[in-house]
Amino acid sequence: MFRNIFWMGLSSATRLGTGFILFVLIARHLGPEEFGHYMFWYGATFLCSLLANYGLGNMLLKEIAQRPESAADMLGKALTLRLMLSGCIFLCALGSSTVVDRPELLLALLLAHLVETISSTFYCAYRAVGHYARESQLAACAAIVQLIFVATAIITNQNAGIIALAYLTGKTSQLALIFPISKRIFGTFSLQPVNTVFKLAVHIKAYAIDNILGNTFGNIDSIVLRAYAGIDAVGIYQSGMRIFQGGAQAAPILGNVFLPEMARQTVGEKKNPQRIALVLQAFFLTYGVIFGLVLAYFPDQIVNFAFGESYKQLAALLPLFGLLFFIRFFAAAWGVILTAIGHQRYRAKATAIHLLFMLSVGSYLSYSMQAQGWLIGLILASLLLGMLYMVHAIHAGYAAFAKISVAAIIVGALFFIPKVF
Repeated sequence: MFRNIFWMGLSSATRLGTGFILFVLIARHLGPEEFGHYMFWYGATFLCSLLANYGLGNMLLKEIAQRPESAADMLGKALTLRLMLSGCIFLCALGSSTVVDRPELLLALLLAHLVETISSTFYCAYRAVGHYARESQLAACAAIVQLIFVATAIITNQNAGIIALAYLTGKTSQLALIFPISKRIFGTFSLQPVNTVFKLAVHIKAYAIDNILGNTFGNIDSIVLRAYAGIDAVGIYQSGMRIFQGGAQAAPILGNVFLPEMARQTVGEKKNPQRIALVLQAFFLTYGVIFGLVLAYFPDQIVNFAFGESYKQLAALLPLFGLLFFIRFFAAAWGVILTAIGHQRYRAKATAIHLLFMLSVGSYLSYSMQAQGWLIGLILASLLLGMLYMVHAIHAGYAAFAKISVAAIIVGALFFIPKVF
């Protein structure tokens, strides 16, 4: 398991490093206002692509880990569903492109997200069958190619539309790389009949709902902030969110390792999911508090190093980003446990409650406090989500380390008080 964490860590570290450099370059090149436009459409199109994603990632990890012989069949079904949904979404975008202010950003970034969704189908299959090293190598190559395309557009002083097109080119190159290799590993996987895919969509709708609601975090922000604080605030806020989400890549790394392992433990003869869950909690909370404290205690250094003088307003937001990061990892640990033991339906309901709370409280606070108010709303909503997950997990038989988890979250939060208040 620790070897798998190493390979997933190496893969995501490469993607994290190149992705962070990529967005820093874009932010520095475009400036807060134009970067705000870019990130507004990046977030809006990502939300649209969640419909095509349909939460198939966690489903593939769970199902293929328990039945490896079904990998080719599951891949065929997942690809068919995602391709059908992607086609419908893009057609709708083409129709709406005539009435939006930046159609070039809408179409290029939406296509990039949809292509990434198709590629991620194969990555999930690699992780589910334990091919972490191969997945790491492919992801690293794809991330470097992506960076080269975007960096070339920036060096040649291109505008936001051309940069978005370069981003799409990088994602397309990734799919061209991974598709033939996947066919050699998993064999022939063919597209499935519509009725078969429809049955799958109905069966896994809880995964889709949870994925859509869960990934709304960090992307709907731009829409709310543009309405209440203006496009400049979107650029400043999203520069901080790039750092946040870069560090948060550790959550899917750990989840992709622990989720299949816990799923196997729940059906194996020597069941011991409690031990795996305890290790999972330790990893999530330790990483969450360390990364969060770095954001809270070194905001000026981070902003000066990454974005420069034009983004100096971000320094006041980073301590709140740090506390939010810690709380999100507390919630994420319990969320992985619920998915592994098959309680995805409850997780979707809890995520819906969290989202409604976040939108209502966050919107109210951002009206008076702008980006700081939105972040406070996110912190409160994430804490609520973590508590909902934890209480349900306790009822499901995972109460042994709940007190330790609560104590850790209280003690960890104390370290943020001097910087947040």
